[in-house]
Amino acid sequence: MSKNNKIAIVILIALTVMTAVAYGFMQEDIAKQKERLASAEITVKEGEEQYVVTLESLQDIGAESFEAVLDTSDTDAVMKDYIGVELKNLLRSLGIDIEGKTAVALKAADGYSVAYSAAEVLQDGNVYIAYMEDGAYLDTIDHGGRGPFEAIVVTDIFSNRRCKWLTEIEVLP
Repeated sequence: MSKNNKIAIVILIALTVMTAVAYGFMQEDIAKQKERLASAEITVKEGEEQYVVTLESLQDIGAESFEAVLDTSDTDAVMKDYIGVELKNLLRSLGIDIEGKTAVALKAADGYSVAYSAAEVLQDGNVYIAYMEDGAYLDTIDHGGRGPFEAIVVTDIFSNRRCKWLTEIEVLP
């Protein structure tokens, strides 16, 4: 066996081991996210501080009605009526000030993540955490839904920056 073949085999083995280790870490995180989803909780983090938000605590903040376009790969774009809380109001209710912060990152139970700039979160009537659509609670992943919580950017007319199955919000410095 040539020296190049031996090097290639060693590299291939190392990459396989690294992939397996990364997959193991990812599976542990996804399991935690699915547990949060099942208990209908959102974890909100800012630095070392951590808070738990439930449907009841969202409703206590003061829910609002809003409209947004829902455009999926399987359907045409349609305007939907939602009920939820502006993300900036949720953060304020927890004593979190995002003035001067760079972004807010959101994570879903399936591992999907999206980040919104602090400026777009602070824009009035723009970023919401929704829990109802057209008068009904958002269905869970087990029932083919996008809930119990979904982050919606109203100015996103293609719906590609939504975060369905929302389980975690982190304010970034």
